[in-house]
Amino acid sequence: MFVAVGVLAVGLYHFFGWKGLIAFPFLMVAFAWVAIVVIKNLVKNLALRLVGMKARALRGATLNVHSAKLVPKPAEPTPEADDEDANDEAKESPAMKAVEIPPRDYIELDTTITPKTNSDKSIWEPSELILTSSRIKSVIDLEEKEIGTAHSVEIWDGSAFGPDDPGKYPGEQRLRIIFEVTPGANSAWLYYYNEPIGQLKLPVGTINV
Repeated sequence: MFVAVGVLAVGLYHFFGWKGLIAFPFLMVAFAWVAIVVIKNLVKNLALRLVGMKARALRGATLNVHSAKLVPKPAEPTPEADDEDANDEAKESPAMKAVEIPPRDYIELDTTITPKTNSDKSIWEPSELILTSSRIKSVIDLEEKEIGTAHSVEIWDGSAFGPDDPGKYPGEQRLRIIFEVTPGANSAWLYYYNEPIGQLKLPVGTINV
């Protein structure tokens, strides 16, 4: 990089004299701007490619919904001492007081998801399931169309539901997920990153705690 900058400076001076050196900083700013744009696009494309590779585990998966019902807001986990101090400081912060948390409905979904290959190679994370208002083309659309995220996940162990580690699981899994959902949504698409799993009918209403 330093060699390229030096060659550019020498070349400008050689062909244009002192006028070339005046233009040098402006050219450097232009090159820096182009480099930033190129790097951002490369990082973005790499991130999308990695997401696509993870989502491939549930490409063509089937969805079997056992039940979907409204539930009260689940209790938050008890914070540790350090977390309590951080939460107290956050509550006292004027910026946090000014932020209003939008209301959310909580929907418990009991479902079985079966990957197309249904083998130990189909490793996926239930906590990364997302609800959208309609079908999306890429993860970029999630910012606009996401209406629900997983609040908590439990995994069926063959006889009862148990806590998610959280972790990655192979093949078919029966899940009990509580989604935080935008109030009033009566239907949604279940997505694993950018891979559609199926369309759901959601119970409508709000349960007060």
